[in-house]
Amino acid sequence: GELRAGTNVLIQGAGGAVGGFAVQFAKAAGANVVATASAVNRDYVLGLGANSVIDYRNQRFEDHARNIDLVLDTVGGETLDRSWNVLAPDGAVVSIVDPAGVTARAPKGARAFFHSTRPDAKRLGDILNAVAERRLRSTIAKVFPKAELPEAVEINRTGHAPGKIVVDFTR
Repeated sequence: GELRAGTNVLIQGAGGAVGGFAVQFAKAAGANVVATASAVNRDYVLGLGANSVIDYRNQRFEDHARNIDLVLDTVGGETLDRSWNVLAPDGAVVSIVDPAGVTARAPKGARAFFHSTRPDAKRLGDILNAVAERRLRSTIAKVFPKAELPEAVEINRTGHAPGKIVVDFTR
């Protein structure tokens, strides 16, 4: 996504685990970070480093975000479709949820990318060290015992928890 200092970034779904890390990585790179999250997660996302938070339940992000160089889509669907409207000239949308759709839905001339990762021991080690040194925040929203696995899956599926959902199979 060509992230660098001064980049205007919109992170869709910034209250989730991936979005929360993205806010921190973008801010560390010197970007101006606009984030979408529910009102309940507003302070959490601001605490991660977002410059502003748009309450996606009560506000249309395209009414508040303009001239965005990079949109990170962690939501897909209608949110992805509407993200094209906020891009600056030569801006890009990067989706992590819709491999075929992000390029198929891109307006003519728009830059669209699907991002997936593969294990990288060094990079994961660097992230682990950053978390251990408290330079990077890793948030666990809730730990569920294995008996409550269906509830944990449902909360994870709906994406309405700040951070990660963990199931402890030892209890």
